[in-house]
Amino acid sequence: METQGTGSPEGKSYPFIETVKKAQNGDKASMEDILSLFSVDIEYLSRFIMLPREEAIQTLKIELINIVYQHL
Repeated sequence: METQGTGSPEGKSYPFIETVKKAQNGDKASMEDILSLFSVDIEYLSRFIMLPREEAIQTLKIELINIVYQHL
């Protein structure tokens, strides 16, 4: 079973998790950072979707945004 929370007993900072939390709280720059981080993967995966390339990219971006917001 997954545990909730992102805190570390060692007190380490996790920049990606902090960026996700900011994006969940409505920080548009953080969401853009996340989309930018996954842009290469999105471009690659868009090749395997039977849609026009731009539509496939938009679909993948929307799904990534939904994933970020889904875990509030």
